[in-house]
Amino acid sequence: MKIIDKSTGIFTPENGTCITVGTFDGIHRGHDAILNFLGDTSVKQGLESLVFTFDKHPRYVLKKDDQLLKLLNTAEEKAEILAGKGIHYLYIQEFNEVFYKLEAEDFIKNILIDRLKMKALVIGHDHSFGKGREGNISLLKELSTKYGFSVHQLSAVSDSGFAISSSKIRTLLADGDLRLANEMLGYHYSLTGKVIHGRGVGKDLGFPTANIESNHYHKLMPAPGVYIIEARLEGDLFEGILNIGSRPTFNGEGQHVEAHLFDFDEDIYNKEIKIEFLLRIRDEMKFENLNALTEQIHKDKFKALHYFKRVC
Repeated sequence: MKIIDKSTGIFTPENGTCITVGTFDGIHRGHDAILNFLGDTSVKQGLESLVFTFDKHPRYVLKKDDQLLKLLNTAEEKAEILAGKGIHYLYIQEFNEVFYKLEAEDFIKNILIDRLKMKALVIGHDHSFGKGREGNISLLKELSTKYGFSVHQLSAVSDSGFAISSSKIRTLLADGDLRLANEMLGYHYSLTGKVIHGRGVGKDLGFPTANIESNHYHKLMPAPGVYIIEARLEGDLFEGILNIGSRPTFNGEGQHVEAHLFDFDEDIYNKEIKIEFLLRIRDEMKFENLNALTEQIHKDKFKALHYFKRVC
């Protein structure tokens, strides 16, 4: 997959393009339906597939909950997932006031057709764009006749009675429903960060932990609690458990992320680690003493070992 942004020179695809436009935060199963249709249509019409997305979430520019909104994917994660789906091009548009005020027809004609050689457009069930969100399906059908491109609108994808959406998945993760969130994503939610120094309490209790600092301010952190995880570190995969929370047993404050990796005891400070959240097993708790805390960690670890089929 080739990434196109404002630093790229003239974009000249060999054939015309089949395009879909959107933020694509999470790239969940609803997005998969669009991307699969995009790929199939590209093949049938002899076109190259292109995902048109933005360098930042539009709400950060429009100042709508910009301090509260957290994202499911970083830009790097989004590109990695799209590359794995066989997309030919990822076009990253700088989202600013000028772009936001662009009329829908100007966007279609000047950018998608003239610049990106669009021959087909694939959109989701509720998609609209352009100034005042005037670019709805009715206008698109009108413009498709005027400018000679096909437009395809897909139905919503639902799961467990809910239409799958990025906002719904964010709510599920914040509420601690990892199972349904992962089901809607179609993969395990993940977090990448740097291993930093902690207080060493875990090691004193017999469970050394890697304290993790997220690399991205806007990345959504799942609800506080204990999770079964897989961790990727320098190409190797490790199993373990992880706690997100304020360390209430130690009268802690703020939010901390601590992973205990099984069969692992190496110095990994300042190294990057990727955490995949497999299962949430309990809420964060405050214990009366260290013995009670240690006993509970043993139970958490046993659940994880059973999950990985390492014990009967």
